[in-house]
Amino acid sequence: MSNVNVIRENGRETVQRFQRYKPLIPIREAGGIVYVSGHGPEDINTYEPLYRGRIGEELTPEEGYQAASECAKTLLRAVQEHYGSLDCIRQVVRALALVNCGRSFEHPEKVADGFSDTCVEILQERGRHARTVMGTRNMPNHNIPVEVEMIFALADGYGDRAPVLKSGGEKWQIMI
Repeated sequence: MSNVNVIRENGRETVQRFQRYKPLIPIREAGGIVYVSGHGPEDINTYEPLYRGRIGEELTPEEGYQAASECAKTLLRAVQEHYGSLDCIRQVVRALALVNCGRSFEHPEKVADGFSDTCVEILQERGRHARTVMGTRNMPNHNIPVEVEMIFALADGYGDRAPVLKSGGEKWQIMI
């Protein structure tokens, strides 16, 4: 059973289309391990940041937590787009979270919990992971509050190429 239906916006499944940046790619697969480039909390249609600013200055820790949760959703949408299903994730292995901290903010790990909690909520046990969190004061994309990159182990039956969706009347099948 696919977990793809967990990611919804206003009761509808969302389709994420990531722009291609040369020479960077959003997902790199090597030997059954998948590396997903860092993503911030962005609108899936416009790529505009949903949040801007430093935690402890322009944003509260709670807003930072929500921003990190949006990072998880954005990363998982990228994986869903690439492989056709979140079932491709055997296990999230590791995450690196960069948190944009105000001068007096000393708990970036509490912000990164938004990412980790959302991964577990969506993927259950497969979403548990090792994690590194770093505080910084300089972030891309108009000063986003958090960016997360993810590494996961690929499930059997996926690999080396994205599956192709084939229409069969009312049903869609994933062809690998």
